[in-house]
This record gives sequence, C-alpha cells and structure tokens, in this order.
Amino acid sequence: MEHTGETLAPLAALLAAHPAATDVHLTEGGPSYLREEGTLRPAGALPDLFPALEELLPPAKRALWERGGAGDGAFALPGVRCRLHLYRAGGRKAAAIRFLPSIAALPPDRDGPWIEDAASLSSGLVLVTGPAGSGKSTALARLILAAARAPRHILTIEDPPEYLFPSGAALIRQREVGVDTESFASGVKEALREDPDVLVIGELRDAETMAASLTAAETGHLVLATLHNDSAAGAIGRLVHAFPAEKEREIRALLASVLRTVAAQKLCRIGRRTFLLREILTNIPAAAHLIREGKDEQLLSYMEMGRHHMRTMKQALSELLWKEPLSTEEKEILRRKAGL
Repeated sequence: MEHTGETLAPLAALLAAHPAATDVHLTEGGPSYLREEGTLRPAGALPDLFPALEELLPPAKRALWERGGAGDGAFALPGVRCRLHLYRAGGRKAAAIRFLPSIAALPPDRDGPWIEDAASLSSGLVLVTGPAGSGKSTALARLILAAARAPRHILTIEDPPEYLFPSGAALIRQREVGVDTESFASGVKEALREDPDVLVIGELRDAETMAASLTAAETGHLVLATLHNDSAAGAIGRLVHAFPAEKEREIRALLASVLRTVAAQKLCRIGRRTFLLREILTNIPAAAHLIREGKDEQLLSYMEMGRHHMRTMKQALSELLWKEPLSTEEKEILRRKAGL
C-alpha cells in the first residue's frame, strides 16, 4: 500500500535524514528510537503517528488489533517498502517498523549461482534460515525474482507481504495471512488446489505448516520457505523435533527425500558496513543418508568439502576476512559478532 500523504511525512523525513536506519520504534506518548548501523538510538520527538498507522492495517487485522491483539501490515513510503507491527506495552500503543532494502539497490548476491540453481528446481524444499534481521526476506525475494524468469505460477503466503512482485513471464499471486487465508497452514493446503509451480511460505512457524509444506514438496511443487534457526544442519533438527517423537523416522525419511538445499544466514555490521555470512547445505545423497539416520552433526564434514555450493559458517567468515579490506581490529569485531 503506497502512503505518501502528510500523515506519515514525519516518518519519511526521519528516514531521509537517516538513510542507514533499518528500524523505528514508537511508543504512544513516549520517546521514539531508531536502529542505525545495528545500534539503537533516540530518534527525537515525533507527532502521534498511531492513527495513520492503524489505518494501514487490513480490516480483519485492524479488528484484531482493536480487540487487544497485535496487528501486522506493510506499506510504502516514497522509494521504501516498510513492514509494520503494532502492539501494546504497559497499556500504551507501540510500533516496530522495519525499512526493507530495495533489491535493485543492493549489490549482487555473491551466491548468485546458488540462487539460480535453487530457483530453477522443479520440486522439493528450499530453506532460508537465520535469526530475526539476518536478511531472510531479502534472500527469499532474490529466489522469487530468479524463479519468476520462467513461465510459472508462483504463489506466496506471507504475513504480511513484504516485497511486491509484478507478474511478467511468471504469474505471481501473493496471499496475506489473516486477509486472503486464515493461516500459513491453511494457505499451504489451499495452494495445492490452486495449481502453483512454486509455493513461497513466509515462515514455517508450526508443525501443521511444516507438515503441509513437506506434503507440497513431496507432491511435485517447489517450496521456498524461511525458518528461524541459526545453522543449516540445525534446521533439520528444528523441523524434525516440531513433530511427536514417534514420527521422527517418518519425518526424517520424508525430509531426506524432499529437501534440496538450506542456507543459514547472519548479518554482521561494522560501522556503516554490513556483511552477510551464509552457510549452505546441499542435500546430496550422502547428506540425505545422514538426515535419514539422524546423524545431523556429521553434515558439517560434507559442507566443509565445498562441493555443490556448500560451505560452513566458519568457511564463509574465513572467505570474507580474506577478501574484504579490513583492519586487524575490524576482523576481531567481525569474528566476535559472528560468534565464531
């Protein structure tokens, strides 16, 4: 939703004054803060923006918000797409707004060949994992853009849609949880009757959504999804342990069959620079065997070989330290932030 009127002009002005900002936090009757270069700092006085922000919520989500729940939406300021989360804290309204980088304005992804290969798959499960703020949405958007170069039906299920994609060679339909479908799980189940070639799931939040996604991948669809997890190998356990223990062998067998690749990401900021660290697991037959047998800890040995786009997070960091012109102090800061 484009919103360029005067009601959000102070927010647009704040972003113009702080182009490196990634987030803004607002509190009703309280101070505002912005996150810039990874650091939270006061943003100065802003007028009450909550009436305008509430109007941006779709009707169903606004009704939930007014009943005392939280509300999620997305909107656009001039040249910038924004993700909105409204909630209450201490009895007061609060908002977290994320500024999403323009894909066109970003430098090319260093893992372009991996993105192209993953997006050109005809079926199976592709996962992008990482903590909040690790660039999962951007990586997923790059995968969608690559997949959209072919004449396919791409169906997304998001809460809310973050990037908007026009149809071209591909037919792209974006469905919003709480507006176009009841939940991620129901959206995935409904998608199986909507003739998609590619199914994009904004987040695998629960066992029901995970099960529906595995079924979609098993039945010949390419499923692109994100998951909150800090490592590629750990994503396997996260999926498996979302189900009852008695189903572990069944889920492992299914995952070994349908999983194609997993990327785990971290974003590390040093001053004005942001560095992406990404480890990649490709489900080659040897890896599939380990997944099936529950030997996830041994996957790292195959990732370290560097074949089929694979690398570990430590290897990603080593490559970055070798290629980037960084001082000794900056290298130590990067290692510390990467937790390696």
